[in-house]
Amino acid sequence: MSNTKTGLKRDVGLFGVVALAAGSVIGGGPFVLAGPASALAGPAVWLSYLIIGLPMIIVAVCYASIASAMPIEGGTYYYPSRVLSPFWGFLAGWARWLAYITPLALTAFVFADHIMTVAPGLSAPVLMVAFIGFFYLLNVLGVKISATAQVVMFAILVAGFVIFIGAGLPKVQAENFSPMLPFGLSGAVKGAALLFFAYVGFTAAAEIGEEVKNPARNVPLGMILGLGACIVLYVLMSITASGTLLWSDQAASSTPIYDAAKLVLPSVASTMLLLIVVLAVSTSQNGFQLAASRIVMSLGRDRAIPEKLSSVNPRFHTPVWGLTATVIIALIFVFSGKGLIFAAYTSNLTFLFSYVLVMVAVMYLKARKPDLYEKAPIKLPGTWRFILPLLAIIVTVIFMALQEPEAMLWTVIWLAIGAVVFLLRRKQLAKEGVSLDKLMQRMPSEMD
Repeated sequence: MSNTKTGLKRDVGLFGVVALAAGSVIGGGPFVLAGPASALAGPAVWLSYLIIGLPMIIVAVCYASIASAMPIEGGTYYYPSRVLSPFWGFLAGWARWLAYITPLALTAFVFADHIMTVAPGLSAPVLMVAFIGFFYLLNVLGVKISATAQVVMFAILVAGFVIFIGAGLPKVQAENFSPMLPFGLSGAVKGAALLFFAYVGFTAAAEIGEEVKNPARNVPLGMILGLGACIVLYVLMSITASGTLLWSDQAASSTPIYDAAKLVLPSVASTMLLLIVVLAVSTSQNGFQLAASRIVMSLGRDRAIPEKLSSVNPRFHTPVWGLTATVIIALIFVFSGKGLIFAAYTSNLTFLFSYVLVMVAVMYLKARKPDLYEKAPIKLPGTWRFILPLLAIIVTVIFMALQEPEAMLWTVIWLAIGAVVFLLRRKQLAKEGVSLDKLMQRMPSEMD
């Protein structure tokens, strides 16, 4: 699809994609979930990061293959809707919308918690609304502005990680890792199930394909590079934190990494790390608002939901209505009383569900869209286009089963609502003489 048709601009380069992928990943998760993960895995949180991080490389490679064939806005919805079926594609997009919404609430929680460590008199609700509202305005103003902000924040964020790791590794105490697995290997696996949230954002780059320069190359490459950087940073950060602050102390804290930083860095530097935490949740908030609004835009563009949600503001070239709907639901979630951990598990489940459908689409891509497969710069040759997605599906299903039961229930309810929305929308359009299924099977060149 040409950008003159969508109203979108190709303003994002490779480093912008890496910053979006990695910056969306390094949000509230690694900084606040280190505490609950320590309660599950003990000092072996670093192992939990590897247990879930390494299989995510397989997911990233599979995503890269289909993203290079279909570099379009709202890719997670687009891939299964065109390769599998409109219904399953809709559910993938509907699930991914919630998957992006819940981190908006989670990062708002983390932002308020950390700011109140130095300014306890401030109001948490006001801080959370202001935080979400600021990035809402930033995303309304345009992808170039939000992407530039993402690159700057990401660069400072990585610098902060390097400073913390560089200062902390020489101070690691081996006895803090004994015993390494106080709750056994199963504890590390349970920790990995929670820490999956720390990796979910890397596929956000697949949602802005029409706003990326040379998207067939830069989207898949940016996802893989971003994920690889995060795995390395997470493992080193976890070793540093667990080696300097007892895992039991981390488990009891709502700001565990910041607490560890105060032990290994001078007061000025530890205050700087607080700023880094704020930047981390900021890159995540910014990236997820950007990605969520593009999913909504894609659903609306196919008329699977009201078309108004897909409209692009002529001045700022951004899907303002889709962005507004996303932020409203996120604010409802913030004030629902469900809390941070529930948000993480719910996001995990909806991400994992959409992964399964995308992996199935990867397997069927060559058979159902051979022309796109042949032109794609990144391919899974021979049986690898079945082996890798199947491995990813197996891992995904295992980690879905390890999530919190209440989050499973609400995820099922969300998907059931999505199924009803799809069926009602299809019936409504049929009365107008329009086939929703045909709309949802159009290729870019066939769209208005």
